[in-house]
Amino acid sequence: MKIKKLKLVHKIFIGLFLGILVGAILSKIGTDHIFVVKTMPWLDLLGQLFLRIIRMVLVPLVLFSIVSGISNLTEIKKLRSIGIKTLVFFFLTGFGAITMGIIMAQIIQPGAGVQIGQLETGAVEMKELPTIFETILDIFPENIFESLAQGEMLHIISFSMFIGAALLIMGERAKPIVDLVDRCSEMMYKVTDIVVRFTPYGVFGLMGNAVATFGVSIFGPVFKFIVADYLASILYIAIVYSAILFLIAKVNPLKFYKKSLQPWAIAFSTCSTAAALPVTMKVGTDELGMPKENASFILPLGATANMNGTGIYFGIVVLFAAQLYGVSITLGQQIMLVLTATLLSIGCAAAPQTGLIISIALLTNSGIPLDGLALIAGVYRIIDQMHTSTNALGDLVIGVTVSAMEGDLDREIFNHGGMFANNESLKVSKE
Repeated sequence: MKIKKLKLVHKIFIGLFLGILVGAILSKIGTDHIFVVKTMPWLDLLGQLFLRIIRMVLVPLVLFSIVSGISNLTEIKKLRSIGIKTLVFFFLTGFGAITMGIIMAQIIQPGAGVQIGQLETGAVEMKELPTIFETILDIFPENIFESLAQGEMLHIISFSMFIGAALLIMGERAKPIVDLVDRCSEMMYKVTDIVVRFTPYGVFGLMGNAVATFGVSIFGPVFKFIVADYLASILYIAIVYSAILFLIAKVNPLKFYKKSLQPWAIAFSTCSTAAALPVTMKVGTDELGMPKENASFILPLGATANMNGTGIYFGIVVLFAAQLYGVSITLGQQIMLVLTATLLSIGCAAAPQTGLIISIALLTNSGIPLDGLALIAGVYRIIDQMHTSTNALGDLVIGVTVSAMEGDLDREIFNHGGMFANNESLKVSKE
């Protein structure tokens, strides 16, 4: 009898649940036990090694893929059409996500009944955030080589868009450069193919170390907050994402979610849409039928600017902190909160802990004490897992929807084909 080979997505979930199990056991033994002390560095090594090799491919992958995607759009009108639709979806879905968070916080009241006097103050350091004008300026690099070395994704994306647009305007004269960039993009897809095979082991290490460090008891003090946050994200996926896919993209949402499990799982375990980006781009083209040029433009941009899950958290955390102190927030203040948080979520970096820092700005602007964040800081990693996976899923939703609106979506691949459907190696591009 022939044994069926496990697909990569199944291996990732096995690593995810084994990590939780091992972490729970180590936490039960005690983090000061000699066995646990010697074991946890190995778990941390697996997780950190995975993140390191993901970061290794990230900058060249984003650079070459965006330049390739834009330069192959055939005409500047196409770039303008896709860009406008993408940015409109980013803003509208971000606005809706923060609204969903506020509504859920009003219903569940996660801050009601919590004894604020038991909190330790100073658990979160205040960080000065740039103004709106500084944020706009920070989209564009002063020194692109410095930005490339430091991995500044907004700078790399804006620079890549200028290069791609310039090659598009040059037309036939740019063909040798475009061909070279296309080959470099294909090369990075192949490198990514190699890297993602390490994902199950990295996920195991990350989850095992996180659960062993925090323990399962961390769910107790802020259980209502976690429920509100997770429930809001699940409902947003089930209602808003599904409606966009069904009504606008005109695709089967259930089939979409099944094909998107792998990038969702990576984002969930790493708390970084940037870490999930290489696989998100592969799934977008080879599983969901997005044209390579669309995926190369929309998905890297979405990993930086499309933060719906983080927006849900922004809506909940301000009301949570307000409820701790019995502060009432008027309807007008809630509307301003939605608008402010939408802009902050669009400019939010694709990295762990960023949402926690930005929520400090929201609380400070609202005049609410920061002590309540001491509760959230201890469990933010687990909360952030749902935010980030919702963010990554939203990038694919918008990518598929914009491609469908442009008439570019390969529905044959979406409905019947795909790299995980037949367990073949990752493909570089669609013929």
